[in-house]
Amino acid sequence: MIDFDTMIQGTKRWVAFYLLVSCIATSTVTYAQEHQSQDSVKVNTLISQAAALLKEHETDKSISIAKEGLAASKKNSYLAGEARSYQLLGDAHSEKKEYIEALKCYLSSLKAFDILKQDRSIINVYTSIGTLYQQQNAHVQAIKYFDLALKKVEAGNYDLKLNAILLENIAYSYEQVEDYQQTIQYKIRLLSVYNQQANRDKTIATYKELSSLCEQTKQYRLAQKYNTELASIYEKSNDVGGLSTTYNNIGFIYKRTGDMKSSMDYFSKVIELVNRQPKNLSEGDKAILHVNIGVAYTNLKLYTRAKEHYAVALKIRERQKDEIEIANTDNYIASSYYVSGNTSRALKAVNDAIKLGEANNAEEVLVTSYQILHLIHDKDNNAAKAQAYLEKHKALKDKLSKEAKARKQQMLERQLEIEKNEEEIKTLLAEQEREVVESERKESKLKLQENEIKLKAKELAILKRDQELKAIEYKNQELEKEHAEQALVLAQQQLEAEKRNRELEMLEKEKEIQDQKLKRKALEDEKQKKTIQLLEADKKLKDEQLKNSYWIFGLFALVLGIIAISWIQKRKANRLLQRQQHEIQEKNEALVQNMEELRSTQEVLSEQKDQLEVQHQKITHSIRYAQRIQHSILPSDAFMKKVFPEHFITYLPKDIVSGDFYWAAEKGNVKILSVVDCTGHGVPGALMSIVGSNTLSELVNEKNFTDPAQILNQLHEGVRHKLSQEESQNHDGMDLGICTLEQNDNGSIRLKFSGAKQTLYIISSGELLEIEGDRKSIGGANSGSSRDFSRHEVDLQKGDILYLTTDGFTDQNSPDRVRFNKKRLRALIVDVYQQSLQEQRQSFEEALATHQQGAEQRDDITLIGIKL
Repeated sequence: MIDFDTMIQGTKRWVAFYLLVSCIATSTVTYAQEHQSQDSVKVNTLISQAAALLKEHETDKSISIAKEGLAASKKNSYLAGEARSYQLLGDAHSEKKEYIEALKCYLSSLKAFDILKQDRSIINVYTSIGTLYQQQNAHVQAIKYFDLALKKVEAGNYDLKLNAILLENIAYSYEQVEDYQQTIQYKIRLLSVYNQQANRDKTIATYKELSSLCEQTKQYRLAQKYNTELASIYEKSNDVGGLSTTYNNIGFIYKRTGDMKSSMDYFSKVIELVNRQPKNLSEGDKAILHVNIGVAYTNLKLYTRAKEHYAVALKIRERQKDEIEIANTDNYIASSYYVSGNTSRALKAVNDAIKLGEANNAEEVLVTSYQILHLIHDKDNNAAKAQAYLEKHKALKDKLSKEAKARKQQMLERQLEIEKNEEEIKTLLAEQEREVVESERKESKLKLQENEIKLKAKELAILKRDQELKAIEYKNQELEKEHAEQALVLAQQQLEAEKRNRELEMLEKEKEIQDQKLKRKALEDEKQKKTIQLLEADKKLKDEQLKNSYWIFGLFALVLGIIAISWIQKRKANRLLQRQQHEIQEKNEALVQNMEELRSTQEVLSEQKDQLEVQHQKITHSIRYAQRIQHSILPSDAFMKKVFPEHFITYLPKDIVSGDFYWAAEKGNVKILSVVDCTGHGVPGALMSIVGSNTLSELVNEKNFTDPAQILNQLHEGVRHKLSQEESQNHDGMDLGICTLEQNDNGSIRLKFSGAKQTLYIISSGELLEIEGDRKSIGGANSGSSRDFSRHEVDLQKGDILYLTTDGFTDQNSPDRVRFNKKRLRALIVDVYQQSLQEQRQSFEEALATHQQGAEQRDDITLIGIKL
């Protein structure tokens, strides 16, 4: 018999099994979600720990923990944790200067943040990459990433502070690659941000940088604009140190652009600031202020006052024990002494600067010092030393230039290497990403295969169960058959009387069998129904796969159609492009021909320009050589000190060479001095000065004339003869004063003077005397072959002072075209005669400079003072 209760219980267990599996699956999903939440908390904790360690500069520990966080993030597909872990690893490797590893991490972080659409984090990573490149001097790449960050900041309306940081970094990198126009543009944008922030210090610093950049690129009008804005800020805060520097800068720019009046106005403003010194001004600011005032006085040619302020600045720097600033100040002092003509004091100051510069390896200081030494020795006619220090100056300047070029080349090479590294890293990351995608695809395929295997296993289990049910049914049938045979045997053995009862029993048995068959049929129907359901599920799966195949085929056909249409359009475009290229080629050929003609013209112009420059250099070299020749005919300093122990000379040629010269001699106990103004100035005047000097030497040293009147008479004839003025149209001549000094027996000194349009000024016993020369010149047209000059004689005492000058001094104009004139000269002599002779010279030159105020020098100027 079939055990229907057992079968029903088995079916119930099978349904219960499926319900249990479903419950387990549902609980597994819930558990996974809870587990993932716990894992993200764990990752965030690890990232926080790593960040704290990095802040304490425990870099290695930070990297180790950040890697744990990264591994946990990847394991649990926690993309935000992965992005933050990569960013933190980039920061840590950057601190260790492991730049390539840092870049890998930053780029990985960037990709993750991009997927998450976290703009603020993307800005931070862009900024970190820009900073990373800046640290390696790869400024082009740094600009690229800072600019990407800046665009997101401006689009997202973030904090102004972040905007300022990015603008500062971009401007800095542009300045490092010497793209000064871009630097200026970003500095201007920075000013707007600083004004919104009311950041005074940053605003001042930016104005300074803009002024310097504009001056460096010769945009003087813009430089003046920014200096004026800067001065306005300093005025409001009464910042005297800042004002002095700014006014000096403005003065120098006006001087460079030829506006001497405005230049002097600003130098004068610097001087006025000395009375506005705040009591709380720092030592460093005081030193800067006094240097600036010294520079202003130097530009105004008030050298004595300039030196006073330089001296104050030097004492401050000595108290600060700042040797490099002491050396810089010594250079300022040396320059001031040099331009004022006191080369011995200039030499001492510059040697002090060199000593400190060499001790501190301050090459920028030494470049300036060597140049000053070259100029000093050149002025003292010490050609060998002048050349030696010029070579030192050039060598050190070339060295600094080469070092700068080497740094720039190294920066470019580093830039190329870094760009290559970045591309390699991006390629590597792309390959890694491709491998991850491929791995995920394979894993997905593997899971699909596993699911198919599980499905087939389930089908096998159902088939096995079906086979088991059929086996049970077969056994039941065998048992039924056996029972029927036994019943038949028993029925045959029973009495005939019981036949009807047996038949009745058989009928009941058949009914029971029929009932069992009906039940079995019901079970078979249920099994068949389940089989049909499985077949329908399988058909639906196959239909879905077929549908997907149709979609793929349709998509493939669509792509082929698009490609075909694109190919046709491309073909049409190519034909049109060929026609356009043909037209462009024809136009290019015409343009090339025009360019060739233009290039030919430019080459001719360039060649002519080069020839003119060479010619100009040759002429300048010749004039410089003429200057040396002219200096060689002047009495040496040693000779002048020997003949006139107490004297000063102001000798200011209008051009490189001069039409003025002075001449001195000693014949026995007679000392002779002459100051001569030849016709013209520059090269023509210099040639006349050589004629005059040679003729004077010939008359005194060879022909032994010592009477000043006779010397002038003979000089007149000699000049006319040497220049053939009776036959030629030459009208050149000279004005001069000549005096002789001879000791009398009673201790007084006999002065004899003759002048050709020149006056002798004498201070005797505190009174000013004037001896006018004759109103006629030496040489010239229509002057006759002979001429008699007057002789003036006077006895003087020791301590009396003589002054001889050419008319260049009194004829010098102010900016308003007012002459200095003789009246002012006489008053000046009375004011200064009690000073030492060197102080007198400075007073005369400062008075002339104050009167001149930057006006062009009109003529050569010579002034000599002698104390008896």
